[in-house]
Amino acid sequence: MPVQLTIFGVDPEPEVVFNVYHDESGTYTGRSGERWLLHGVLLVPALKQEEVFMLLQQARQETGYWEEIHYVKLRGSVYGPKASCSRKWLHLYGTYLSGFCYYRCLAIDTWSPAFEHNRFSAPQYAYNRFARMVVEGAIAWSLKKYKRVALKFYSDNKFRVEGDNFADYLPREVVASLTKKRQKKPSAYPAVRLLHPTVIGVESNPKKVEPELLQESELIQLVDLLTSNIAQALTGRSSQKAKIALAEMVAKWIDDVKKPPWLQTRELHRRFSVSCFPDSRGRFYDPVLSMANKGQKSFFD
Repeated sequence: MPVQLTIFGVDPEPEVVFNVYHDESGTYTGRSGERWLLHGVLLVPALKQEEVFMLLQQARQETGYWEEIHYVKLRGSVYGPKASCSRKWLHLYGTYLSGFCYYRCLAIDTWSPAFEHNRFSAPQYAYNRFARMVVEGAIAWSLKKYKRVALKFYSDNKFRVEGDNFADYLPREVVASLTKKRQKKPSAYPAVRLLHPTVIGVESNPKKVEPELLQESELIQLVDLLTSNIAQALTGRSSQKAKIALAEMVAKWIDDVKKPPWLQTRELHRRFSVSCFPDSRGRFYDPVLSMANKGQKSFFD
């Protein structure tokens, strides 16, 4: 077992604990299903989670909205309580939380000619594989500066078909894959270990969740909000004004991080990222947004 050196009793490379929050937008059912399947992951330092939670609660207090922030159910006025709280959460993430809570999204184009449907004998295997890809990508992209990290996984507590091994597969395979990659290129990946062997399912409705998991419930909702707004910016499929207005905010972030780092203005480099997969040659590529009002005056300008 390797010996960890210390200086005057202080570990010069302390292990940092991150809580990994995962959610998705879209459903993969095979060749005839929806085109886009998005997986989003938010990496939250455990020591900062209480602060994040309190700031999200403050936004709820300011808007008077205490129900579940579920993007699918977002309707009505652009300035209604739910839309206002959602906007405050997004603004909070883009201007402050992104400084230490790192988000990555992988948008999978299941209609791409390079998408290999035959690789997956059941839809859940595709779902699990792409969830793994986005978590690995997030750690490699945003946690490269850390030498050692410990991980605890959370995801929305939803129904899964019998035999779906998502809860065991995701943590186990992420750690195994990153450990193998680190052996080949130690400078590109942190050393990783698990604090809990399985994904912890969390009720996303704050009115129904167990009190001890309220913080985790709020962060699952934040991941849903980020990921679903990226889906809207990418597809432009909803005509709801509230959804369009919120997706405009996220679209600006996406456009900014597509630029070379020295031309970016929102300080989101390696903090917020979105990739699409696969292109016609089976590669990753930058998203092409389909916002109907892209380039026009924003609802919130």
